[in-house]
Amino acid sequence: MGDCVANTTSGTGPVPEAEDVAFPASDRDVITTAKGGGIAFAGNLAVYAIRFVFGVVMARLLGADLLGLYSLSLTVVSVVGVLASLGLSAGMARYVSIAVGERDEVRLWGTIQVGIALPGLIGSLLAVGVFVLAGPLSVRFFERPDMAAVLRLASWGIPLLSLLAVLEGIVQGFKRLEYIVYETVSMNSLKLLLSALLIWVGLGVMGAVAAHVVAQGVAVVLLIYFVHRLFPLNRPWALARRRVWETLRFTLPLYFSQLLRRFSGSIETLILGALGVMSGVGIYATVLNLSSIGIMFHNALQKIAVPMISDLHHRGKFGQLQRVYRTTTKWGLLFNLPIFLIIAIFADPLLAIFGDDFVAGATGLTILAFSTLFNASTGVCGSVITMTGHSRLTFVNSLIYLGVNVLLDLLFIPRWGVMGAAIAVTLSGVLINTLRVAQVWTLLRLWPYDASFLKPVAAGLTAVAVTGLTKRWLLPLPAILQVVLGTLLLVGVYVVVIISLRLSAEDRLVLDRLLVRFRSVSGGGSGGGGGSTSQ
Repeated sequence: MGDCVANTTSGTGPVPEAEDVAFPASDRDVITTAKGGGIAFAGNLAVYAIRFVFGVVMARLLGADLLGLYSLSLTVVSVVGVLASLGLSAGMARYVSIAVGERDEVRLWGTIQVGIALPGLIGSLLAVGVFVLAGPLSVRFFERPDMAAVLRLASWGIPLLSLLAVLEGIVQGFKRLEYIVYETVSMNSLKLLLSALLIWVGLGVMGAVAAHVVAQGVAVVLLIYFVHRLFPLNRPWALARRRVWETLRFTLPLYFSQLLRRFSGSIETLILGALGVMSGVGIYATVLNLSSIGIMFHNALQKIAVPMISDLHHRGKFGQLQRVYRTTTKWGLLFNLPIFLIIAIFADPLLAIFGDDFVAGATGLTILAFSTLFNASTGVCGSVITMTGHSRLTFVNSLIYLGVNVLLDLLFIPRWGVMGAAIAVTLSGVLINTLRVAQVWTLLRLWPYDASFLKPVAAGLTAVAVTGLTKRWLLPLPAILQVVLGTLLLVGVYVVVIISLRLSAEDRLVLDRLLVRFRSVSGGGSGGGGGSTSQ
């Protein structure tokens, strides 16, 4: 293969770094998960901080009603963007990782071609359709004529959105998550700065949407550059083996699954908009954005686990697959539990930072935070099902989720508004994730839990007790100080208890690897430790 690919692959996958060679192969899978997940989590944390600031700026500058108009327009566009993707994001993560592992440059080049060409073409056609239908959709469905111009401008981002998903899948297949981190941080930073500037000069919602589209365009260019670094794209188009139908046979069930999942993830916003509760759309968008912090580390682990699951299953390494599955599940609970507890205890002051109108969503925020906690605590069960070749089952699960979600939305949202939307999402998520865990056990005999999961639960209960006793002293403080001081206290107690209960073998393994890396970098010895592993 080309030099760039040869430097990142071996006969069975990525070449381990020098300091990782001393660890057994099964341990290196855990290390790779931790390293990749750590990189992605750091990026997600930075992106969340930027989005938090972005949410505060948008809420303060636009208010709940105009923020709802902005969020509703982008929700419509994002659903259409999934239509254009053909499910190829997951297909790229699977087939790129397999081609890289087998050092098959011809197949890799064909896979990348299919991944970029099809979504780009379909996305452009769908963008034209949304642009033309923006007027009737805004007037007849949402009863907001002023939404038409916003929706037309947002439609320019549809092909960009589909390409972003596919390009991230390609990079994920190469297991280079740092490139996705650079892209997402750059895109969200640019969107924040441009939005604030364009709203400040008087362009309002139109300026915010324009900033969103421009930032997406920059992100697409950046990802293409990164893919080119991993696998040079300036090569003859014909020197490729394009397995279009094989790829689509795998991705089409995922496509319908993603479409159903994206629609079900947006239906609360669409129903609130259809009911004419535009301020409710704005509040729900803010609540949804805040609660998403609970899923950051889970998503980070999922991104690195997806190609590993595909590779380990392809090679029949079920013991190592079990270990990766259990480790990612435990770390998902470990990192998400304190985040849920912070949101549950400080929901009111958190939303007060955005403005008094948003405090009405406090109960919904707590419910959504529990939904993300439960999702993370069931691990990467959905990815295990998909990446072991059961894409049709993934589609069936999405169909079940959509049916339950729509039914609960129609029952709860007209009655309870934002809180009803949160309840519907949570109940649907609990059902489908429980079902997925059972399916993974039935199909593969993989189980994500053991006794070590009791440690974060004990630490969480202790942290809640201590924080609850001291909360009354924080109440006279400004909202942001309540959140900051309460977070420091709860996380501090949680970490102390976790450490006092002793770390598991996997946790110690990761810490040992970090120590080896530190000694290697600092030159702290040539015998044993970092010295022996760097040779």
